[in-house]
Amino acid sequence: MPKVEQDRLRDFVSLLKRAHGDLQAIVQEATEKRKETASGLEGTDPTAHAEEAVREVDRGADLSSDQAYGLEAIIDAEIRPAINIVNGSFTSTHPLWTKLSSDQTLKSRIEKVIPSVGRIGLPGNRRFPYAGTGFVVGKGLLMTNRHVAEIFCRGLGTKFIEFLPNAKADIDFLRELDGPPNPKTLAIRKTVMVHPYWDMAILQVDGLEDDHPVLEMSLQDARQLPEGYEIFVVGYPAFDPRNPASEQQKLYDGNYGIKRLQPGALHGSVNAASFGKTVAAAAHDCSTLGGNSGSAMFDLTNGQVLGLHFGGQYHQKNYAVPSFELSRDSRVVDAGVKFFGDEAKGGTGDWAGWWKRADETEAASEPSPTAPSAPLHAPSGASPAPPPPSPPSPPSTDAPFQTVLADGTVRLEIPLVITVTLGRPKGVAVETPASHAESVEDFTEALREPFRDSKYDDRKGYDPDFLNEGTQGESALQVPLPRAADPDILAWTNSGENVLKYEHFSIAIHQKRRIALFTASNVVATPELKKPEAGKDYSRRGLSGLGPNDQEKWFPDPRIDARFQLPDVFYNKDRKAFDKGHIVRRDDVAWGKTYDELRRANGDTYHVTNCSPQVKEFNRSNLGDANWGDLENNVLSEAASERLCVFAGPVLTDNDRVFTGVGDGATVLKARIPEKFWKIVVARTADGCATFGFMLEQDLSDVEWEYTPSDELVPFMYPISDITDMTGVRFGSIVLDNDQYSTTRGVNVSLRSGAKRKRKPKRS
Repeated sequence: MPKVEQDRLRDFVSLLKRAHGDLQAIVQEATEKRKETASGLEGTDPTAHAEEAVREVDRGADLSSDQAYGLEAIIDAEIRPAINIVNGSFTSTHPLWTKLSSDQTLKSRIEKVIPSVGRIGLPGNRRFPYAGTGFVVGKGLLMTNRHVAEIFCRGLGTKFIEFLPNAKADIDFLRELDGPPNPKTLAIRKTVMVHPYWDMAILQVDGLEDDHPVLEMSLQDARQLPEGYEIFVVGYPAFDPRNPASEQQKLYDGNYGIKRLQPGALHGSVNAASFGKTVAAAAHDCSTLGGNSGSAMFDLTNGQVLGLHFGGQYHQKNYAVPSFELSRDSRVVDAGVKFFGDEAKGGTGDWAGWWKRADETEAASEPSPTAPSAPLHAPSGASPAPPPPSPPSPPSTDAPFQTVLADGTVRLEIPLVITVTLGRPKGVAVETPASHAESVEDFTEALREPFRDSKYDDRKGYDPDFLNEGTQGESALQVPLPRAADPDILAWTNSGENVLKYEHFSIAIHQKRRIALFTASNVVATPELKKPEAGKDYSRRGLSGLGPNDQEKWFPDPRIDARFQLPDVFYNKDRKAFDKGHIVRRDDVAWGKTYDELRRANGDTYHVTNCSPQVKEFNRSNLGDANWGDLENNVLSEAASERLCVFAGPVLTDNDRVFTGVGDGATVLKARIPEKFWKIVVARTADGCATFGFMLEQDLSDVEWEYTPSDELVPFMYPISDITDMTGVRFGSIVLDNDQYSTTRGVNVSLRSGAKRKRKPKRS
């Protein structure tokens, strides 16, 4: 067992002992019980080594693999249990927690809150079995995690939050063991709040009524309560692919996503990474797994909600948003959340700046007149040109905008202008409206290059020290640029380098395939860097300088030989066989301390070196592009900084389909079209660094949640070592050593993003 795992298990056992006393008697009793039910010879059950493991931990000795495995199995089953809830009730039989059902006062207290906790579902969503857990906190109000709500809605704050296209959500309070096969669900109508600081959201639900009483949020600070203070969580743990399926089968009987009672204890305060910041969360040791996101953490002494569970680390500590902190926020109180005795004082908390940022983002989301476009190829410091006179606003309808002129002519804008003469009334002179001075060419769709800065001398490219900016007293993290396993496959620039440097990103080109082998980007989510100067146009059109009817024409990079680049004409003469799209996402690198810097980065993404032919489904906004880009957002939910390092590229194989297209000068050009794409995201966390590997591919698996697989491309989470093997790209040790594939953090991100976990098939 690796030393880091030895240390983790030793620390966790020490934590449990502080909460529950000596574990030896509990482990012995649990082991004997497991032996009675184990099949085969004595000792085949891994828990046979658990008693010895506790003794070894007490004296600081290293554990064998069998000892570690046995001890963890006992911890899961007998110290961190998940108790079935049936018909709103339960029975607890194991050593630490028999009192939960034998003490009628405790049992009644727990049963009173069970009806107010439900499972948030996603009707019609094939990628997610369900979103998480929610609980009733006010009249018609549910509380859950921000990262749960963001599966089906977008926005931040209170005003401009909307459901994603075609998304639906509901709440099911009766999803229990042996519960009704088709329980009644209540529709979630609206997202009332997505908190900008805490991992919390408030949802509006119709029809809660008295069957699901409002829970009281405690005014006690869970972080200040004694070590070992007993609590319980009610939620919906999901299958956890990190752990042996056989052990989970014993613990959960193969039933996942149903309501469970999960008792445990508090452990003070802990710094936890959450949406680009470090927050002071309440620590607990309940057996929360993926699916518990959004669960209420209850005080066993009075049934009040002490916190909102939002994450944790396997056999270390779990995290909850303290209800005490939410009571200090006037916006939460004013939203209608019920606190004990209605004594919440509200206020601005220590996160007023985050609300200010959210308010500014909301203000920017309000409808506004079309922003002016800059002239093509304007100097980097030039201001946008004033807009032409605006035509009358079209009516709110799907029909083309039409104007009937005095001579009977009908003018249609679709957006081309077509003039149809229906016949001039007698005695009416022909009237030419003054606003119709544009030539036909002004309304003809044109292929034009977006704005770019053609001076490349100051481009610094990807920065390996990027995650360190703004940190104080934290250990430095250097995330080196990837490299090719075989450097000879890379194309060389005119200056003798094998990497092209752009604003905030770099690209290495595969000389034979004429597209990127890999890209490396520095990504930020900080609003101040996404919109550094007020009054500027940050829309895609505004940054590119294109008109409303212009189509983007991508341009070659003059620093590298043309024979190593697929020209833009190749993509525009493909008979629509595939799409072209950014490998480095425009939104990822379009940031800066000035508008000029941001606009320069935006323009750099339109070099053909950053373009890859992609099968249609990859680059469709309702399938590939949004889902692929959302991976960064899901990683940010586990990050302590709003900065990320992102590596990405196509998977280039000799089996990729060959497409015959058109090159420069109408020459015949053949190119293989990648069918898979990979991405690795690196984040700073409260405890160091975390890396996540993803692959976008066709989902043809037998989905465990019994949904029919489709032909669309979907993301999977892969071990980064597998991505290295499949791509021929090598990553620094910091990337490989901090891979979260087999951690709770990785499981959380995969669940939130709908990226099922997968491994490269082993060779026979």
